[in-house]
This record gives sequence, C-alpha cells and structure tokens, in this order.
Amino acid sequence: MQDLRRNHLVWLNLQAWSQVQAHAWDAEAQAILAHWQRNKLPLVVCRQRLEVAHDLLCLGLPTPRQWSRRRLALTVGRDQVVVVGNFPTLREVARAMPWWPAAQELDEKLAHLAVTSRVYGSHGWQWLTRMSYLHAESDLDITLNVAHFQTARQVTGLLAAAEAEFGPRLDGEIVFPGGQAVAWRELQRLLAGHTPQALLKDRHHIRLASLAELQELGTCAPDEAAQATHFSASAGFWCAVGSTSVDHGGLKCAPQIPKLAK
Repeated sequence: MQDLRRNHLVWLNLQAWSQVQAHAWDAEAQAILAHWQRNKLPLVVCRQRLEVAHDLLCLGLPTPRQWSRRRLALTVGRDQVVVVGNFPTLREVARAMPWWPAAQELDEKLAHLAVTSRVYGSHGWQWLTRMSYLHAESDLDITLNVAHFQTARQVTGLLAAAEAEFGPRLDGEIVFPGGQAVAWRELQRLLAGHTPQALLKDRHHIRLASLAELQELGTCAPDEAAQATHFSASAGFWCAVGSTSVDHGGLKCAPQIPKLAK
C-alpha cells in the first residue's frame, strides 16, 4: 500500500464497517456511520497517535451541519483499506462558486510552478458528500505540495496576492517532500520576520520549526526530509479533522467508493 499521509482519503471494506458499527456508539453516531457506509463516503487520514500499532490507522469522519459538525475518530486496520484517494482540486470545487474566476487565475499560476492545489475542510467535504458543510464564515482550506522551499516561498506570495479576489478567507497548508506541512500564513509571517518559528506538522507529530529548518526540508529528498526532524509528541495534537469535539470509536472502521470488493 502507498504511504498514507495526513489528508489522504480512504475507503475500506465491508468487514471493517461491520466491526466499527458493532462498537458501542450512541444512536446519532450509529446513524452517521450507517449513512457513510450506505453512500460509500470516504474517511480522512489524521495525525497518527504514537501508541497505535503500525498495522492500524487513525481516521477521522467530520460530519455535516445536520449532525452539528460532529467529528468521529476511528482506528482501522491498514489491511482494510481498499481505495486511497485525494480531496478535490481547487478547479473542481470552484467551478460552481462565484469566486471561480479568481480560483482559475490562481490555479493557472500554481500550475506554472508545478503545484496542484487541493481543497479540504468544509468546501472539500461538501463537494465530496453533496451535504451541507458550509456557513457564512467558512474558510477555503487548501493544501499545496511543493518540491522545493523556493516554490513554497512563491506559493505563499501567490496566495497572499490572490486572497482579496476570493469570497472566503484562504487558509490551508504547504506540504514539503517528506510530508511535513506548515500553514501558509505562518510561513508568510516567518518569511517576513514577524515570528521566529512556525508550527510544523507531519503524520505523527507537531512542533515549532525555524526558517532554517524549513529551508532544509525543502532541499531534502522525500526520505531524507522525513528523517530531518525529531519531534516531541503532544497527545493533544493527533487528529486534524476539525476543531470541535471528537468521538473515539476505538475499533476498526472504513468507508468505500466505486464498487468495492467485499
């Protein structure tokens, strides 16, 4: 199986759904899980807890407004993943939005840098599920994978310049070759000298990093970048699926998409 990173989407087999639904969830959570399975909706890979075995995977299920944007946290068997995917691109999400022209222009500029922007958060989940996630204050959360630190610098500039043309506030993160991610606004402040460090996240950990450390990540090969930092684990930062309360299933869970095998 490919290396699973934060914000990958996964669909799992029927055995996994049976296991997770057999857990002692409350009635609302059971209804959510039944809806997710019935409609073959994905789950998202979260930051992985250090105490979880290597053959298990921490996933999140952020629900729409009809379930008060509740978050469910699930632990699944890696061997129960049958499909791995990504959030939609900026172009896919923006086509039906009033800020489509601004998104199209930004996407074209990013393409010149060989950068693809993907939309997660409320806009991404609404596009995926066709359910209501958005409200008047919803940010547009985007993730941008870069090959070099210089590209990260250029992307930050493009986002800052484009933001005034968008309706929603532009948020999200830049992801380096080893999978480490930094919020583009934090990188902007770091580059401007307004802060000495920025918050850096990867599949397992979170920590503060200096500009020099980020520059090093942007020059390493992926395997080297993944080993370039040593994090201090923080139990409070493991699941990046939202800001409200998270319910833990503690079992094995999964979803599905196109015609999955049993």
